[in-house]
Amino acid sequence: MKAIPGIHHPLQNRIKSHWYRILLTGIALLSFGLNFYAISQIGYGNAYYAAAIKSMMQSWHNFFYVSFDPAGMVSVDKPPLALWVQCLFVLVFGYHGWVMLLPQALAGAASSVMMDLLTAKYFGRPAGLLSALVFALTPAVVVASRNNTMDMQLILVLLIAAWFLFKSIETSKWRYLFFSGAMVGVGFNVKMLQAYMVIPAVALVYLLCAVGRVWKRLLAGAVATVIMAAVSFAWVAAVDLTPASSRPYVGSSTNNTEMELIVGHNGMERVSRQGGGTGGGSFGGNRGGFRNPGAQNQPNGNSDGFSRGNRRAGGGQTAQNGGAPGGQNNRSDGMGFGDGMRTMGGTGNDIGTAGFLRLWQSSMYGQASWLILPVLFGILACFHRFSLKKMTLKQGVFLFWVSWLAVMAVFFSFASFFHRYYLCMLAPGIAGLMGIGFPRMYRAFRGREGWKQWIFPACVAVTDAVAACYVWSYAELRSCLLPLIVGFGLLALGLMAGFLARPKKETALRLAAVCALISMMSGPFYWSLTATLYVSPNITMPYAGPELKSGMDTLGMTANQHAFVSSDSNIVALEKYLVENYKEGSFLVMGQSSNEVDQIIADTGLPAVAYGGFLGTDQAMTLDQFKALVSEGKVTYFIVSDSGGMGSGSEIVSYVTANAEKVDASEYGGVSKIGEISFTLYRFGK
Repeated sequence: MKAIPGIHHPLQNRIKSHWYRILLTGIALLSFGLNFYAISQIGYGNAYYAAAIKSMMQSWHNFFYVSFDPAGMVSVDKPPLALWVQCLFVLVFGYHGWVMLLPQALAGAASSVMMDLLTAKYFGRPAGLLSALVFALTPAVVVASRNNTMDMQLILVLLIAAWFLFKSIETSKWRYLFFSGAMVGVGFNVKMLQAYMVIPAVALVYLLCAVGRVWKRLLAGAVATVIMAAVSFAWVAAVDLTPASSRPYVGSSTNNTEMELIVGHNGMERVSRQGGGTGGGSFGGNRGGFRNPGAQNQPNGNSDGFSRGNRRAGGGQTAQNGGAPGGQNNRSDGMGFGDGMRTMGGTGNDIGTAGFLRLWQSSMYGQASWLILPVLFGILACFHRFSLKKMTLKQGVFLFWVSWLAVMAVFFSFASFFHRYYLCMLAPGIAGLMGIGFPRMYRAFRGREGWKQWIFPACVAVTDAVAACYVWSYAELRSCLLPLIVGFGLLALGLMAGFLARPKKETALRLAAVCALISMMSGPFYWSLTATLYVSPNITMPYAGPELKSGMDTLGMTANQHAFVSSDSNIVALEKYLVENYKEGSFLVMGQSSNEVDQIIADTGLPAVAYGGFLGTDQAMTLDQFKALVSEGKVTYFIVSDSGGMGSGSEIVSYVTANAEKVDASEYGGVSKIGEISFTLYRFGK
């Protein structure tokens, strides 16, 4: 049995220890810089989660049940762990946008270091450093690290699980496998079933690489699975076993249970998109309860409705339904990099057409697919003769990254619903295989290993040709980025030809490798910079690309941001009006969906509620319950917007418009929009 040809340990010493530490530190700092530079321009990030953090900080009840609103009526549609981490940062540093974004930025940088640790030990320091660099410069990673969504925390947890897996195989100790299973369970509490996407890779590698009889490996795997399940569902069980009247309604579920949320909205809907969204349709069981709004705190000097603090400083929270940036990047539809859906780019959710080539479609390629081709070439160069009975750990690590990438690629190629920044889940597999495969192609070319020696130049030529075609479709990049890709690619090929003519001149080959890396990494590096320097037109569904730059005006803001900032004082006036008329023991204001009240919650901390949850379709309140609250004087103000949901929630809206009086907009500064959402304020009583 022959091991996978790769970087041998003597090459590991070519980067001395102190230079290795310096380079790894530099990559980590580069990653954190891309993730956190000018972070204040993003404001609160995703206002849905920012409002939840504000609410969770007000009581242990809200904290444990991840309540979206201060009154504890509806929870967010995600598990608690990542939000708990953000709450801890807020507890230490205060409630600011940059504080809620900091955990993700740190997780992104830490994940780049983890990529080195998971690769360098088995394939050498150059492989580890390259893996870390590729991960750090993946545009989707930078995008996800600059947001208060949970994906980067999930990736860090899963990479730690991988470390425990490799440690278990290396030491032949089960306890590390159990730790690995527990970490996957922790990941489940970060983003539910998304964490389980690594299970095929973990199971396959352990069964093939661990020592001992098959039945012992199966037994260890079974115990690890039980541990994983116990950790995964501990919080879920605690919520579902709590009486519905004693906790918030489970947001985006149809029957007020976390289990249905896992299987439905955060499960099958992501694959088949059945159900048409969140929380619609039939439901069963008791309605979610909510606490007396009078238990909430009055606004204070640190959380009031009269200053936006960090949000305003950076141009504010962008509108949640921003339109596409205009300009020359709206390209015609067609095959390959045609972009008929580019006009939807402002939503950040142009995921192309399902199929094997989806990851190469225009809206997807720039986010994470730049290096898939060199990864495939690298896999071809690495494959040798395998023995399933005597697979080494080094082979197992290689197989782990292949399995990781394969599972993620298949899912994102055919899933019916996800956001583009989810593609950061591809990054560990791409980075690990790039770190392993690129040096292997270099060695095969240097050693003239038959047909494999031609993989390296073929990889450079094909990868740069595809990247050049993609970049060519952006007219403004033809004079800057395109020459960089083509020029360094041709230089690399020329130096390879020179090495073939004079094999003793290895310096030429080393320069060729450097030029090849520059040509391949220029595209993802530029895309990552756009995510750092410019703000997505829709913070809730961010993405990277030159479209962000073309949508900026002379103030450095997108058109949607400019509209938001220009009405910012009016929104403050609305909040001031509501706070001045707030009666303790009542709700500040009520709306159907979260985007009607999330900014108000984040700015005031008072019990503004969205009884319909994220999209306004949750069944958290019946019309009779609403009428009772009105008669008790707990509901005075109600926001009716043009983005309301369906079902019983719309019955409540109809009741409001028929029985409440419209408040003259002049009473609250004449504002008619929250972000880009047109609304009307209604009042019960006087």
